Amino acid sequence: MAALLALALLLAAFGLFALLSRLEQSLDKVPEGAGQALTREAAVARSALYYNGEKYVRKERLMTLLILGIDEAERTFSGSYRNSGQADFLTLAVFDQKAKTCTLIQLNRDTIAEVPVLDTFGTMIGYQKQQLALAHTYGNGLEVSCVNTVDAVSRFLYGIKIDNYFALTMDAIPVVNDLVGGVVVTVEDDFTGVDDTLVMGESVLLDAGNVEHFVRSRGSMPDDKTNVNRMQRQRAYLSGFFEALRRSLAEQDGFVFDAYAEVTDYLVSDCSVYDLNDYATRFSRFELSDVLVPEGESVLGERYMEFYPDEDALQRLVLNVFYERAR
Repeated sequence: MAALLALALLLAAFGLFALLSRLEQSLDKVPEGAGQALTREAAVARSALYYNGEKYVRKERLMTLLILGIDEAERTFSGSYRNSGQADFLTLAVFDQKAKTCTLIQLNRDTIAEVPVLDTFGTMIGYQKQQLALAHTYGNGLEVSCVNTVDAVSRFLYGIKIDNYFALTMDAIPVVNDLVGGVVVTVEDDFTGVDDTLVMGESVLLDAGNVEHFVRSRGSMPDDKTNVNRMQRQRAYLSGFFEALRRSLAEQDGFVFDAYAEVTDYLVSDCSVYDLNDYATRFSRFELSDVLVPEGESVLGERYMEFYPDEDALQRLVLNVFYERAR
């Protein structure tokens, strides 16, 4: 009798082991051709995941810097954790220290995403579907708002880690532009009635008088009611700016330290000037890729434009930039 009982317990143990093994396999594998194979929860929790039957692991030695342009200046904390400063410009710089490349991901400020909401005392309430730009309006308008935006962007990009942030108010654009000696762009939009110095079809050296119009104009533009055309102009400006920045870094010793002193009144960042010098050095030495932009559709919501990303395309973008196939 004792022998039969022992045998039964042994068989039960083997059965439980087999069941747990099958359960573990099912949790660790996504069937070939599954739809939303990459979930934000899975990406946050794991360094390895499956997408359409392929195993991916996170790339090593990546550094990420979120660059923000804030439309209204907040110089001091007002006492409320709600403010009017929206993130009009959001670009994530991804430095691959192994491949020596820098990839820029430009995000549409109208993107509907899960935004962390804070009450007026700074307490986290939860996540709500809102424009990505509004993440900055929750917080003190300074560091807390930037951290809140980092949270929103990280969550939108399937939980990727963002190491640092660098936020400038948009009124710093003329100052930054002058620091690199101006930026040459080709005007591809109609600025009639907005700025007559920006003639469609011509190459223009942007200066303190017209650079903000080129980078920021949207609602007043004849054919630019969405944020898409403005984002194209911003990408053109970025391309010219980084070329000018590389020249400045090569020609001027201590350029970043001098520039930091000029923009400090417009700046909120968790980086020291030495950290920023390190990032700038990478910009100057790494190969800069084309700017990536998530695919999707802009539609008019109840009051404002809303951008809805193509989730499958966004998943592939995240996998290509932050992951690699397991060997």
